[in-house]
Amino acid sequence: MLNDREKLVLHFVCMVTIAKITGMPNQKNTIETMVKDIRKNRCRSLNDEEIAYLLEDINDEMMGGQAMFKYLIDETVKTTGREYGKDLR
Repeated sequence: MLNDREKLVLHFVCMVTIAKITGMPNQKNTIETMVKDIRKNRCRSLNDEEIAYLLEDINDEMMGGQAMFKYLIDETVKTTGREYGKDLR
């Protein structure tokens, strides 16, 4: 079973992904509202300060992860000759 921190991470990452993929308008405000609702309904043990620190840590990790994924994609293209999403038959 997930603890409240893990639940918040899961739901936050899902929200951000869906917002980016769908081009959701007013993403920042919508996500802030959804985080409040998630806290109220799924992560009651977390206070505002804990959530702020956790979201900051998630953001930092996502920024670092962005560089890692770019590197991995570039390496895959170099070693396979295939670009992501393209089938070179």
